[in-house]
Amino acid sequence: MVKNEKERFGPMKKKSQSLISVCLLFILVLGFSFPSSAQSKNQKELALKALRHQDYQQVIAICQLELQKNPRDYDFNFLLARAEAYQGHWNKALEIIEFLLQLYPHNLDLLLFQARLLGWQGNYQQAQEKFREILQLEPDNLSAWLGLVDLAIWQRQTQKALHLCQKLQTRFPEESQIYFKLAQIYYHQGSLKYARQFIQKALNLNPNNKEYQQFLALTVADLRLEYEFRYSFELIAFNDQRTPYQTHRFTLELGLPRHKGAFLFIGEETRRFERNDTSVGGELYYVLRPGTYTHVDFRLSSPAVHFPRSSYHAEIYQSIFRQGEISLGFRRYNFKHNSSLVFTGSAGIYWGRFFSFLRYFFNQEKEGTHWAWFTQTRMYFAPKNFLFLGVGGGARPFRVMTLEDWQTQESFLVLGGLNWLLGKRLHLLGQFTFRQDKGGIKRYTFFAGLGYKF
Repeated sequence: MVKNEKERFGPMKKKSQSLISVCLLFILVLGFSFPSSAQSKNQKELALKALRHQDYQQVIAICQLELQKNPRDYDFNFLLARAEAYQGHWNKALEIIEFLLQLYPHNLDLLLFQARLLGWQGNYQQAQEKFREILQLEPDNLSAWLGLVDLAIWQRQTQKALHLCQKLQTRFPEESQIYFKLAQIYYHQGSLKYARQFIQKALNLNPNNKEYQQFLALTVADLRLEYEFRYSFELIAFNDQRTPYQTHRFTLELGLPRHKGAFLFIGEETRRFERNDTSVGGELYYVLRPGTYTHVDFRLSSPAVHFPRSSYHAEIYQSIFRQGEISLGFRRYNFKHNSSLVFTGSAGIYWGRFFSFLRYFFNQEKEGTHWAWFTQTRMYFAPKNFLFLGVGGGARPFRVMTLEDWQTQESFLVLGGLNWLLGKRLHLLGQFTFRQDKGGIKRYTFFAGLGYKF
């Protein structure tokens, strides 16, 4: 009997031991996999939070670390692509999206983002084809339709954008994004009445949308003229024994109606070599049409000891593609015994939070160096809050303010500073410039200004 029991239950005991071993192994595997999965989820949440707060470097750091573990992870790759794109690294972002499309060829989110990236690059024809392909797959894809609207806006095809939005109104009458696009189009045309009507419709459909609320406030604010009174002081010190120069400047800035620009009244006084000189004038910044504006400047001086008797400056700026800007202009300086004509031009590009431009000057003179160049990069923290750094060289790579500036044949300069709004009223300006002129003279310029908006 015992023998039979051993024969009967022996195999069962072995099976039970094997089953217990399998269960223990399964529990151990789960024990390791759950924390790993939870950690990955936490990292995705952290990356999403960083993306919302525009901390793109943090997003990139998290994604790159996680992708070392799983290079094909959809979420981390897509987050990485967005972070790169929002910094202006469109080629990097496209490479990631194209890699993901090999794995998920019909993913609409990827196809939409690919089309937008092409649009941001200025490849409008390719972007349009991609949006059309999406609409063939899903004819009622609102994001693709709005992408076509954006392409028309970026190409200054305002009527085409309006026509598309009007078609979408009948197709998607309850979609607030369409009315928001219409509001934006009319706003940039200067038609604030229609802009307010459409943003109000968008808010009626989506009353808690903060972006819509801010845009409504913007359309109302543009009905009020904005004024600013500003005082600035400039001190120029030298590496020789001369007394530092001082310049005091008073500016009254008047905002033009309908977001069209600003007019500035300017008065300044300088003291150099124990003699004073004064200058008065004005500057006009005027938006001719969306993407095109002009800058006009004129000054008159008396007794014109240091300042030119009169000076004029006119330049027109034109945005190109979506991120670029070019300009052409001239400057005329009329001193007591001499005059000078300078032709100017620039090319700039916005990339993420930065704006960089290169400016050239051509001095129409018989002798000496004719050309000068100057480049500057700005880092934006808000539309009117930025830091800047610049460098230049050649024949007067700066704005000529006095006879001494005009007599300078060749210079090299480095400058840096800030433009900052403190709250809603105070406007702070600061700049330091180091300049070395041909012949060894070095000058150190300290500039500070404070404005009050009312």
